[in-house]
Amino acid sequence: MSLNISWVEIDRTRLLENVRTFRGAIGADTRLMVVVKSNAYGHGLGLVAQTLRESVDWFGVDSLSEAVGVSGAAPSKPILILGFSSSDQSEAIVGHGFRQVVYRRDTVDALSEAASRQGRRMKIHLKIETGTNRQGIPIDEVVRFALDAAARPGIEIEGVYTHFSNIEDTLDPSFAMLQVERFREAIDRLEASGIRPREIHAAATAGILLYPETHFTMVRLGIGAYGVWPSRETRLAAREKGLTPVLRPVMTWKTRIVQLKNVAPGDYVGYGQSFQASRPMTLAVVPVGYYEGYDRRLSGSGRALVRGKHANVVGRVAMNMTMLDVTDTGAELEDEVVLVGRQGNQEILADELAEKIGTIAYEVVARVNPLLERRPGGGNQVD
Repeated sequence: MSLNISWVEIDRTRLLENVRTFRGAIGADTRLMVVVKSNAYGHGLGLVAQTLRESVDWFGVDSLSEAVGVSGAAPSKPILILGFSSSDQSEAIVGHGFRQVVYRRDTVDALSEAASRQGRRMKIHLKIETGTNRQGIPIDEVVRFALDAAARPGIEIEGVYTHFSNIEDTLDPSFAMLQVERFREAIDRLEASGIRPREIHAAATAGILLYPETHFTMVRLGIGAYGVWPSRETRLAAREKGLTPVLRPVMTWKTRIVQLKNVAPGDYVGYGQSFQASRPMTLAVVPVGYYEGYDRRLSGSGRALVRGKHANVVGRVAMNMTMLDVTDTGAELEDEVVLVGRQGNQEILADELAEKIGTIAYEVVARVNPLLERRPGGGNQVD
């Protein structure tokens, strides 16, 4: 399909405003990392990095390829690779001057060897396991791991960090605070052994807003930068604390009507005869389906905006096509259709789609096909 009939617009002004909101929630001495992994949560890696390069201190990515993409758009910013990198990527990581999260000794060995060959220093961040039980170094092993890493040629332990398990999905912060205690214990053990990393970070979006004790020397801003709340509970907790941050969605996902069809009562629509018209209807075919990231579970439950009015999804969402009921909209061929975002006085949030398909807004925005064009759009744009 032609990419100009389905695209994503990014409101760069809103993006900058969201980041300023979080900047205001941290101390002047606390650095701000914006996480742009997974194509900037679906918003466009290069466009987001270029927009924010003067407004943030660090960028966080998942992989070497993402780090390379960010470095082209924001060449002067430190970039931390948060995900796993294989040994054969070590030469490139060291050569580009990227930082790497580590929790395996063989990763440290490979980075050390690459740094020695290149005559460079390789800065690493230790991931500490405090209760999420994903990647990470157990607290009882962290000192031995760190001392061994620090003794490797070319290795500098620049940072130490952890990630919270349940800070955003509950109004009870007790487990998050337990993780903070465990993290502080790990930091104390490291300091007692003579290792004092410059960068200490734990807070993501919810922690930044709600719990200043999680800020340390740096915070990692993810979904909030894009104007999406991490969860309903985070929003409620902010309200209970008297906090009123304004987060404005950055993404608008658009497509166009490529065909209009008149359907008679009794006619079926789409695969599986899953919908039968009970009245005369006008249907719009739009060239977006589950390949583009519009979830198949929105069949019969999703809705879009056409001429500022809601148009319900009719029948099954197909691989590259979806049908909308535009009977009462006055729609015409090639009209713009908004799948996520605002049109006129109406708005469809990623949270609405997430609720209908039983997931979270993160997944809705991150799964918009990266091949679709991301372009500046929305309100006043940044030069």
